Amino acid sequence: MAHPAPIRSFSLTELLSSVRRCLEHSFPDRYWVRAEVSDLRRAGGQGHGYLELLEKGAGGEVVAKVRATIWSSSYTAIERAFEAQGVGKLTSGMSILALVGVSFHPQYGLSLNIVDIDPNYSLGEIARLRLETIARLKRHGLFGLNKELELPRPLQRVAIISSPTAAGYGDFMRQLHTNAYGVVFYTALFRAQMQGSETTASILGALERILNVADAFDAVVIIRGGGAVSELRAFDDYTLCEAVAQFPLPVISGIGHDRDVSVLDLIAHTSLKTPTAVASFLIEELAVELGELVQRQRQLLLRLQTLSMERTAWLHSVASRLPLLARGRLDRERRRLIQLPSQLTLSARSYLDQSRHQLHFTTRQLPLLTSYLVRHYRQELAKSLAPLPLSVERLRERLGATLERQEQAIRLAHPDEVLRRGFSLVSVGGRIITRREQLASGVDLSIRFADGAIEAVTKD
Repeated sequence: MAHPAPIRSFSLTELLSSVRRCLEHSFPDRYWVRAEVSDLRRAGGQGHGYLELLEKGAGGEVVAKVRATIWSSSYTAIERAFEAQGVGKLTSGMSILALVGVSFHPQYGLSLNIVDIDPNYSLGEIARLRLETIARLKRHGLFGLNKELELPRPLQRVAIISSPTAAGYGDFMRQLHTNAYGVVFYTALFRAQMQGSETTASILGALERILNVADAFDAVVIIRGGGAVSELRAFDDYTLCEAVAQFPLPVISGIGHDRDVSVLDLIAHTSLKTPTAVASFLIEELAVELGELVQRQRQLLLRLQTLSMERTAWLHSVASRLPLLARGRLDRERRRLIQLPSQLTLSARSYLDQSRHQLHFTTRQLPLLTSYLVRHYRQELAKSLAPLPLSVERLRERLGATLERQEQAIRLAHPDEVLRRGFSLVSVGGRIITRREQLASGVDLSIRFADGAIEAVTKD
């Protein structure tokens, strides 16, 4: 019997080493790759960078992923280039154009070694994402929404979103509370992280806390000191800008960059370059309000003085005319009193004439009215008497029937009628027995029937 040929096999190390040689032979050079940074971390004493490179589809789903490494020497050079171009630090979520070499290790699998990253590409991606945020805000009708709110007057109660350790916050507070006009502000700090990867979420949390007590404030101020241009990316985030645009209070921004404008600056109600500029704006607004108040107070005093003088002159005029008015009124009343007796006589005579005329007219109308009333009541009486004979006849018939029924009942109740119906009367010595009673033997009984009577003697 022939033995089967032995199956050719490889150890896992041999197979993976073959794969490694194949990859190194097929991809001997370095390649520029576009990808998104994910899960970036620096580990080890030398500061090597370990991360994942992602590619996402149109719906945001991950369609490709690979591990990558940046050795510490390359990492330092990349950071310097980023800082020089104003990109800031390499962070997760950043889109990059990286120069990579393909590497395969039998134990750790496929990975890419990042040798260099083009900072200009990352700047372009930041600008593209910024334009996309602006377009989405405009498309949803949110871009100018916060600007449509009116600044309260006076603007005195301010909710501040900032880091308490930020230099910009300290400058803002000193300028606000030690102003030359002496105007007073009521402020409350809502702490937030103003730089780093948690900036967006931290500011959103502060906005939510302010929203719970929105009635206690007139406006919201978002301030921070200066920093790298890359740190402005958090203020281009769509979710943060959407929340600011729809916030029910006016939002004033002072993010601390003289040359660069974030999307949050564009959609805020009022945008100023620095925290101190925001403080100056608030102070001037309240100082103008105070000036208007002082001016109106002065106008009110002048108007009160003018009104007082006008009223005084009017009172003097009235006082001077009062004796003449009183004298004229007295003269009119005297003339009226003089004319009153003659008017009274005429009125009395007219009233008596009218009364005589009315009495004469009534006297003439009285016989006719009496005759009419007699006829009317006679007719009413005739109407009332017409049904009387019929009613008397019906009553007589009803009473006769009742009388007949009563006579019949009396006749039926007569003893003779009772005896004829089969009953009998038992008497003892002329006394009729109506109920059971004890009788002695030999007592004479009289039993009466309808057709006669019999005598009987008790036996038992």
